[in-house]
Amino acid sequence: MKSASLFFSLFSLSLVCSHAYGREWVDKTGNVKVNGTLIAADQKDIVLRLDQPVKGRELLAIEIAQLSEADQKFLMLEESEGQLKAATEKHTWALKNGMTVFGKVVGFNRKDVTLQRRRGKLYVNDRPFDNLPEVYRKMIPRIVEHFEKKTFANESQFNEWVVAQRADARTFTCEGVLMELPNGEEYGIPFFFFKDTELKVLEPQWDEWLAANQAAKQDEETKRQQSLYLQSQAAAYQQSVEQNQAYQQEMMQIARMQLQMQAVAAGVFSMWEVYLYPPPGAAAYPISVVVNARNSFDAANIASANNPGYIVGPIRKFAGY
Repeated sequence: MKSASLFFSLFSLSLVCSHAYGREWVDKTGNVKVNGTLIAADQKDIVLRLDQPVKGRELLAIEIAQLSEADQKFLMLEESEGQLKAATEKHTWALKNGMTVFGKVVGFNRKDVTLQRRRGKLYVNDRPFDNLPEVYRKMIPRIVEHFEKKTFANESQFNEWVVAQRADARTFTCEGVLMELPNGEEYGIPFFFFKDTELKVLEPQWDEWLAANQAAKQDEETKRQQSLYLQSQAAAYQQSVEQNQAYQQEMMQIARMQLQMQAVAAGVFSMWEVYLYPPPGAAAYPISVVVNARNSFDAANIASANNPGYIVGPIRKFAGY
């Protein structure tokens, strides 16, 4: 990964904030200083919410190794843990049905939900419906409503639908976020449960996450950065709501900041177009596929693995270094 000084230089060599609410952070040289609040961190990077947006950006990712010794020590103190806790513990998310969920967004999720009636009882992914946590027992009818384009006025109508399926299994693929509730438990909540205002915050990184996870050799570094970015975006959004800032949605769009740039700028992955030819004698046409990979060799292996029998042809990189 390139040094954090690269990312600092995108903002300028020195930032002076007239109204500093966070603490001052300094790089190893002592020449680069920023004022901001710690809102997310992992073993490699931290994310600050700047006291004053610079060049339209409000979030800044910094590599921990490039921080001053004093700042690195601060990250090991209870005070820094308190800042992170304050940034995440009071998150609220509005649902379309008018309910509010209290929890911290920790990642994305895609999962099949299979319903099947056996011996007079409903099973969800081979688990008795009655044994599910209460939050999921309430979700299941809403999931069926969404995919079946139905409305259940009460529990009896949902049960009638279940009986009508007989013993046939019905599977619904749900895409959404993993949310950690105040009791520490994690639950997957589909995107379609949330109000549109919340989706503007939660959905932007979904397509990129999905594409990365479909690659045959998804890089752990990319996963780490995507997870940290999602948590940072959610934390910044919640703080904006609490402060009732008029530009909160604009800030969220800007928040595709350093973490996204790091992956390409640091050479974590690039985008490659791979041409593939059908095997000799096969009645098929040549095809081209796009994959994320570190280099052309990995790109060829991924494309070949995803298209057995095809022969790798020319390879072209069109995004990344």
